[in-house]
Amino acid sequence: MVKTAHQASSATPRFAGGFTLIELLVTLTVLAVVLAIALPSLQDFLRRNRLAAETNNLVSAMAYARSEAVKLGQPVSVCGVSDPEATPPVCADDSWTSGWIVFVDTGTLGDATDDTVLRVQQPNPADMPGIVPPDTFSTYLSYFANGTAGNDTGPLASEETFNLCVDGVARDIKVGVTGRVSIEEGACP
Repeated sequence: MVKTAHQASSATPRFAGGFTLIELLVTLTVLAVVLAIALPSLQDFLRRNRLAAETNNLVSAMAYARSEAVKLGQPVSVCGVSDPEATPPVCADDSWTSGWIVFVDTGTLGDATDDTVLRVQQPNPADMPGIVPPDTFSTYLSYFANGTAGNDTGPLASEETFNLCVDGVARDIKVGVTGRVSIEEGACP
């Protein structure tokens, strides 16, 4: 007897592939538990990463200013600005979170008018760290031809600290009397 196509297909058992509802619910429950455990760690990781990135940006600007001051034999300053794209950019008190500029400081220290801007740092997104400068450098930090740091009163007499803080996690950028910069764990103000 010869089987027709209809008879052959009905004689072969069909297995429906896929997952049962219970298997899917168990998988989703396990996934929810894993996410509940991992999500706080991921948020902490991202927060610390943002803090490290902003710290490195500011330290890089300071190191660049110091090396350019020594290379050019004249002061190079880093200052917080409320609008880094302004022409000319204006150094402003306690506005480091809004961005900063590095410029060859040929005129009055801390005044970027008619000076050559070497580098511009754009404003921080809202979730980036707040930057609290020391009173000595509330507006600007200058590096002199010998590599030391200071302001219009001259070189530093003691170490000064910039504090960067995001959601309870902080880092301190310490500027030594020789102009050298170091990073330490800090505390939010």
